[in-house]
Amino acid sequence: MIPCPHCERRPAGEFHFGGPLRDRPGPEAPTGEWIAYTYDQPNLRSVQWEWWFHRAACRQWFLVRRDTRTNQVLESAMPGEVATGMPEGEAGDE
Repeated sequence: MIPCPHCERRPAGEFHFGGPLRDRPGPEAPTGEWIAYTYDQPNLRSVQWEWWFHRAACRQWFLVRRDTRTNQVLESAMPGEVATGMPEGEAGDE
């Protein structure tokens, strides 16, 4: 079950994973920085904020705080309610 901020707790099959929340490069950032942002995504074993899309109901993007070691969903929030895109744990084996 995933807690949608709009629709309450719903089955995980109703959602689409959008990737970890990360700090985006600025519009004037060098091409290499954008390439790294797009393709170099670390596989962290930690508690992190992630983008999720509720495709089966409200069709809204929101954030989920999830422990990737256990797959436990801890909370959800709307964009703008989360201060950083950095994970809370240590990098694991990739």
